[in-house]
Amino acid sequence: MASTIPPWSEIPQDILGLVIDRLYSSPVQTRFSAAWSKILLAVPVAAANRRGFQHLCRRTRDSAAADRARFRAVCRSWRLAMRHHVSKTPGALPWIVMSDGSFFTHSDGGCSAPRSLPSLPKNARCIGSTDEWLALDCTDAENVHAYFLHNPFSNTMVPLPELSPIIGNVSEFFEVRKVLLRSSPRDIVALMTNNSNYPIILIRPGKGVWLPKPDTTPFNLIIDIVFLEGKLYGITQAEDLASVSIHFDNYGVPTVTITERLIEHPPLKNCDFDVWSDLDEKLEANDGMGDRDEVENGGEDHDEELNEVDARARALYEFKKKTGDGMILEGTTYLEDSEVPYEPKDLISVNWYLIESRGKLLMVRRQVEWPLYSLSFTRKVEVFEANTSAGAWVPVSGGIDSQALFISSRFSKSICAFENVKQDTIYFIDTGEMFNTRSQSMSPPQRDIDRRQSMWIFSPEIVV
Repeated sequence: MASTIPPWSEIPQDILGLVIDRLYSSPVQTRFSAAWSKILLAVPVAAANRRGFQHLCRRTRDSAAADRARFRAVCRSWRLAMRHHVSKTPGALPWIVMSDGSFFTHSDGGCSAPRSLPSLPKNARCIGSTDEWLALDCTDAENVHAYFLHNPFSNTMVPLPELSPIIGNVSEFFEVRKVLLRSSPRDIVALMTNNSNYPIILIRPGKGVWLPKPDTTPFNLIIDIVFLEGKLYGITQAEDLASVSIHFDNYGVPTVTITERLIEHPPLKNCDFDVWSDLDEKLEANDGMGDRDEVENGGEDHDEELNEVDARARALYEFKKKTGDGMILEGTTYLEDSEVPYEPKDLISVNWYLIESRGKLLMVRRQVEWPLYSLSFTRKVEVFEANTSAGAWVPVSGGIDSQALFISSRFSKSICAFENVKQDTIYFIDTGEMFNTRSQSMSPPQRDIDRRQSMWIFSPEIVV
């Protein structure tokens, strides 16, 4: 009787761990990290030697990254094994990159003279990040925009020409708020913008683009997005959770087949933002006629209100309405602080973040206080896990599976804790605070940088 060979997915985790150890213990990784550090410190190197050295760095890094990518691609259990086992490998904290290309490390604090990434074009602005990749917006002399993905560790540049016909020529009010890769620059790239005509853009480089119909719910309400097991998920300010199933047509162009609401927001009172179900009801009552602003704001009544403001404000509103730029608000709620005993009162903001962690969807709700004469600080942090079968957000207590969450508006990531990264801890990019989810304790603020202009970028050694 012939013996059956067990499937690859059933290889024991300890055996997979031995394979991962060999991938991560390769001297290639050590050589690359040391070489990149020297480049950042601007050690003088002859031009010819520098070119050969950079070529070696790219070869060694690409080889190691390819090995890890092939390992993860075998099956889901192998990918999970990589994520769980990487905590045994040493690594560095992610860097903080600003929109102008300057960067500093987590330990630099509020560095007054940050270093600049040496590989960025002079006309580039960083608009997003995913793992070790940066998304760049490059403008020419005529202010026409071109978009690229850039890996500063390997000095790789991937153009996104599909975006040029869509957002190559935009107004000063247009903003790309987030750029995510589903797996690699050759797979799905998702963009989230402030434009009501194309709030979500899905690109497959070299193949094509998918856009929702203008002002379509829920895309015009989504304030944060994340990929999980091939699907795109988004949350609204009202804490609805939507899933977007992505497939390809016969030509490889991405297409959305199903959009589903997995969690519906609880009843809300006196909210100052649009709500998914409310919009649906209003659109049905108007037989789907009229654009979003006419439906939401009451059409003629809203025009009468605009007549009461100056002509410049009206012209600005009409311009934004025509272009769609700046018509989707950021997704921040501002609260009035009744506890502050003096005037003027401190500003308090609430922001939401959606993160994939160990195959789960987590939502972090954060309150930040903005004092007049001191550093801003976090007042309250709440973590929830999506229970899609129950259609509800479940509060998380007692830790986050020994993970560490690095939170920013541009990119958030969950990684396994290791030497320099504390487990069950949330790292906030703007204030430098660290929140321990087990003890519910918060470290003091260390810096004050613009959360909208800053993003995490992770070394390839800790990207899994």
